[in-house]
Amino acid sequence: MEKQVETRLRFTEALNQLMREESLDRAKVSHLCDLAGLSRATFYDYFHDIFDVAVWYWDYLMEQSLYRMGLDQSCYDGHLRKFELLLENKEFFVNAFKSTNYNSVCEHGGRTSKHHIIDQAEKNAGRHLTDWELLEIEFYNTGAQYMTRNWVRGGMSRSAEEMTQLFQNFTPAFLVNMLEPSQAISEGSLRDSHKQRSHS
Repeated sequence: MEKQVETRLRFTEALNQLMREESLDRAKVSHLCDLAGLSRATFYDYFHDIFDVAVWYWDYLMEQSLYRMGLDQSCYDGHLRKFELLLENKEFFVNAFKSTNYNSVCEHGGRTSKHHIIDQAEKNAGRHLTDWELLEIEFYNTGAQYMTRNWVRGGMSRSAEEMTQLFQNFTPAFLVNMLEPSQAISEGSLRDSHKQRSHS
């Protein structure tokens, strides 16, 4: 597994170099492989196309931040770490976010973030979200995607703390509560106590 990540990161670094010369939409797999010093066969062992490299790197970083919300990070902490990691990889994502097609990092990030939020909120709450809650999440997620894209394309001028506070202020209150790490523990403990009482 470690070797697979190392190989993927090698292609990611090569893509970072490549995007200094040409846009992601025009970048070629053959050129990327030359920069990485790896074969096309190796590339296709790991990725579907060149956009997949940028998407994988987004997910790799979000698995350390945004996708941890509701597990071991709060809504605030998950967003803060997200913005910190994007700042640490500023050049890569400023260039990657210039692409606007369906397979772009921005579009992928919006879709996967929404799915994670809904799945984790429902797991922590122990129930399905209501239609109204899903509608609120849809509005919030659309705004979050738009603001993240503008922040990145604008050169990430605002700090990670400022962006996190902005997102926290506009996250639906019920969602903030559902994505607290302790929420999963308390809901689980509550279910366990109900089971114990029913068996006693």
